[in-house]
Amino acid sequence: MAETMNIALTPLQAAWVTSRKQTGGFASATDVIRDLIRHEQDREDAALEAEFEKLQAQAPDSGPEPIEEINRICREVKREGSEARLGHD
Repeated sequence: MAETMNIALTPLQAAWVTSRKQTGGFASATDVIRDLIRHEQDREDAALEAEFEKLQAQAPDSGPEPIEEINRICREVKREGSEARLGHD
């Protein structure tokens, strides 16, 4: 079941969402936000996958990465994504 959230947007952000809804073929502003979230999740997943591939290339015979290293990489990728989003506001 979907959870309802209320968010505050600047007038410019609200206008962008409305414009995107109209030009992007979205049924609602909610669909625009969900699409943004899906794209962000895909971007984070791709960044994690690239990082794991890089680690595997550095030590292909070392076996699976320790959970601590995986957690560190996840936190780093999410932090970088948050910092990038803060720079776009």
